[in-house]
Amino acid sequence: TNNTNNVNNTNNITSLSFTSLTFNVGNPNDEDEYYPLRMKNVEYQTYMASVIQGMAPDVVVLQEVLSGKTCEAFTETDPALTCYEWDVADPPARRLLGPDYTIVCDGREQVECIGIHVTFGTIEGVGAGEYVEDGALTPSLPLPGCNWAAGGCTNDLCDDESTVSAVTVNTLAGPIRVVHMHPMAQVSATVAGDPCRALQIRQVFEDDVVSGEPALVTTGQAALILGDWNLGLEVYDLRTMFQPSDADDVWAQYIDCPQCLYTNLDPKNDSGERYSTTSNLSGLGQVIAIDHVVTTRNITGTCTVHDEGGMPGTDPLDAAYPGLSSLGSDERIDHYGISCNLTLTPAQ
Repeated sequence: TNNTNNVNNTNNITSLSFTSLTFNVGNPNDEDEYYPLRMKNVEYQTYMASVIQGMAPDVVVLQEVLSGKTCEAFTETDPALTCYEWDVADPPARRLLGPDYTIVCDGREQVECIGIHVTFGTIEGVGAGEYVEDGALTPSLPLPGCNWAAGGCTNDLCDDESTVSAVTVNTLAGPIRVVHMHPMAQVSATVAGDPCRALQIRQVFEDDVVSGEPALVTTGQAALILGDWNLGLEVYDLRTMFQPSDADDVWAQYIDCPQCLYTNLDPKNDSGERYSTTSNLSGLGQVIAIDHVVTTRNITGTCTVHDEGGMPGTDPLDAAYPGLSSLGSDERIDHYGISCNLTLTPAQ
C-alpha cells in the first residue's frame, strides 16, 4: 500500500500516512430483471478489480456491491455473468479487493462493503484477511422500510438498501473509526428521500436517532467518514430544487463550520465548485457532487476525483478497459471514484 509511518519509537507514532478510496461500483440499469444497478459482466468486474488492487488503498469503501441476496433469487447459467456459481465463487467484494483485505459489509443487505488492507490495520472483532458478510455495525432504519426497486418508497419511508455503517480500525497510531455512507437516494421528482437521508446522517453524529442506538462517531475519536452521501450541497442539487433539504442542514450543523469537529476534503475547482462525482450515465449529467470524504480535524490530506472533463489530469477508473466501447452504457459504473492521501496525527 501507500501507507508510510513517521515513528520516533515503537510507542510514539508522530503521524500515520495512508490512502483511501470511495467508489460506487453500481450502474444506472434499474430495469435489469436479475442485476438491477449491479455489475453483471465478469470481464468488466475482473478489470475493475485489477485497477482497485493496483491502487491498493489502505481503506476502501464500495457502494452497490452485488450481494448473495441478489444471486440466490435465480440460477445463473452464463459463466460470463457475475452470479454464475455465486455460492462457490468468492463474494464480489472479495473479487474486487483481492486477498490482501479484511472485508465487512453492512448488516442489512450486504451491498455496502468496507475493506482494510492487512498491512494498514485490523478491524476490531474481525480476523486479519477475513470476509464477514454482515460484519459492519449498521444502525436500524430511522423510518419504516421500503423497496425502491419495487416502487414502494415515499418520503415517509427509508429504502431498505440505504445505510450508514461503521467499523473501528486499529492502526499503529491508534484506532480510526471508519464510517461508510450511503443514505437514502432521490427516488423520483416527488420522492426526494430527504427525511430518511437527514436522519441517517444524524445517526453518524447523534445518539438515539433510533431509541437506544448510539452515534457512529463520538467526540475525540479519529474518524474517516466517506462514501456516496446522496447529498449535493450545491444550488444545483436535485434535493434542494424539489424541496428544502434537511440533510443539507445536518451537514452544515456538523461539518465545515467554525466550531465543527469535522471537515470535508472534497476537491474543488478555481471557482470553489466541487467536481462532479456522477457521470452522464447516471442520467443526472455531470453536475452533481454527491460522494464526499469527511474527517476529524486530526486527519488531513488531499483527494482526487477520477472523472472526465472535470478535475485536470484525471480519467475515470474504467477509462482504459479494453471492452469499454462494447459495454452497454447502462452497464458501466456511473460514479467516479475518489482517492485520498491522508495523514493521521494522533493526540500527544
